Amino acid sequence: MDSMTDRNHEYERLIAPIEGRMMRAVWRVLRDPNEVDDAFQEALLTVWKRWDRIRTHPNPQALVLQICIHAAYDALRRKARHAKRLEAGGIPQEIVDPSPSAAQDISSTEQDAQVLRAIGSLPKNQARAILLHAVEEIPYVDIAAAMDCREATVRKHVARARAKLRTLLSHLIPAIHKEESSHA
Repeated sequence: MDSMTDRNHEYERLIAPIEGRMMRAVWRVLRDPNEVDDAFQEALLTVWKRWDRIRTHPNPQALVLQICIHAAYDALRRKARHAKRLEAGGIPQEIVDPSPSAAQDISSTEQDAQVLRAIGSLPKNQARAILLHAVEEIPYVDIAAAMDCREATVRKHVARARAKLRTLLSHLIPAIHKEESSHA
């Protein structure tokens, strides 16, 4: 007998009796007829490629079922990746230049000046605390050491500064944020 006939005989002996179980194993994972057929074919291809290993395995049918389950999970992962790409909308049609325009630069500079003036109008400790925390991103504990006070005091200064700045700079806050904060 030639090797192809040997393989066919081995296939009939090892795989054919469990084809139904193989299909059910794939079905349990995917539950989509189109996906099941594709995954089952992938599993059969893997079985064919690994035939020598399967034939000599102590429990070849268990190995074949494991290959089926792996093929089903691979199909499930591909489907999830595809859905994620579709959800993300793919590549944008028009790529926007991220650099600000001259008008945006002027507007930003004016807003920065307004914010600094508002911070300058705060009591000294509140202004220092908010600048160190929000602008310089220094942790509360380090600000407390620099200001020679407790961390709780720094947190209170920052909270009060934020509240006053929210009021002083409300005209800079977009309408969406104003609506959200009024519903909170």
